[in-house]
Amino acid sequence: MAHIWQEILGTAETHLTSIEDSCQKTFLVHKQVASPLKALLNQAESDGISIAIVSCFRSFDQQLNIWNQKWLGHRPVFSRHGRPLNVNAMSDVEKYKAICLWSALPSMSRHHWGTDLDIFDARAIENGHQVELTPQEFSGSGPCGELEEWLQLNLAKFKFFRPYSEFRGGVSCEPWHISYRPAAAQILQDFQLSDSHQLLEKSDIQAKHFILNQLSHYYDTYFSNICEEVE
Repeated sequence: MAHIWQEILGTAETHLTSIEDSCQKTFLVHKQVASPLKALLNQAESDGISIAIVSCFRSFDQQLNIWNQKWLGHRPVFSRHGRPLNVNAMSDVEKYKAICLWSALPSMSRHHWGTDLDIFDARAIENGHQVELTPQEFSGSGPCGELEEWLQLNLAKFKFFRPYSEFRGGVSCEPWHISYRPAAAQILQDFQLSDSHQLLEKSDIQAKHFILNQLSHYYDTYFSNICEEVE
């Protein structure tokens, strides 16, 4: 039986169950999330909004690969305004801050929990739109403009919220990122930074010594620095 810290850090899947989105694609979510998420998807469909899940649970190893690929310059890194950045010309501090705008440190990603997911307008995808996950896509004239309006009116009814609905000096604004508040809040309360430190110390994360020294900064600036307001 997995320990709760393994579920929180993304090294176990015992807290998860599967669910289908409006595109009949299957995803893993936290067991407490399945029912309210299904209700949210069904209500949206009834209101003429078809929601696709584009990212949900992500394991520690998956997040570690994303982080390392970005650190090494093998995966694109963007500024808060979407400008491509050359991480190979950056210091470790600059690189760390640039990557953290859009990607979480492994062991400290909300996607480990199964409570958080990235969503998009399914009909826009069906019509050939290539998903980029930019705030512009959720603007009034963007492919997710109607979805954005629906979320503002309905998200809280199902106890979901958007932890990155605005830029607070940490993670960039991510209007596509929704989180099931009851389960996520409990996990955030149970999280222990020392568990993350121990796991990362044993991992093959790039610039390990530097990253381990940033954990307290990451916790304050990116991990716990979220928008708590009900929409």
